[in-house]
Amino acid sequence: MEPTNSAETLHLRLNAENFREQLLAHPKKDIRIKTVQIEISNEYFLLIPNSFDSPTYRLGFLEKALGENALVGKEIQQQVIPLEDAILVFLVSSDWKDHISAHFSYAKISYTHTLASCLQRNDQQLTLFIEGKLAFACLYQGNKLQLANVYPFESAIELAFYLQSIRDAFSLNWTLYPPLLVSGSEEIADASLYQIPYVQS
Repeated sequence: MEPTNSAETLHLRLNAENFREQLLAHPKKDIRIKTVQIEISNEYFLLIPNSFDSPTYRLGFLEKALGENALVGKEIQQQVIPLEDAILVFLVSSDWKDHISAHFSYAKISYTHTLASCLQRNDQQLTLFIEGKLAFACLYQGNKLQLANVYPFESAIELAFYLQSIRDAFSLNWTLYPPLLVSGSEEIADASLYQIPYVQS
């Protein structure tokens, strides 16, 4: 992603494959950059309803959901999701944060997570964001969130299997309600071959 209208704000989407490339694409310690908004694209997240969230239990929830060792070498970030009356808690590599702070030493840095872009309430909608080998998916039925997950995949057929399993498990009619790819998402490879209709936002 390139800087927005002014050189004061920079938007970056970072994942394990593009981290170094994204940083090197921007001058180090550029005093013109006042704000850096970083969207993290990884599988280390948990959406916690506000009624269950507390700093005391958050660590335990993360360890249960992601595994005991998932937090090693990572820092917890959070993003408020008012639409769901929830908080999206996600992990960022401590090394990444150190590199980002050193690279943009004059800027205020904030973090969001890619899953948040899929949380688009609708009566009946599977919303997807594909990046690299990760497929972020959120499903609404009757305007209620039914699914918020990420699916790591290695091939187009594996992604097709994940999407078709969601369709079958929730009895989705893709003729009436095809999956929606969020703006900025990669396309679904071989979608027509695997009979996965989709629309783009």
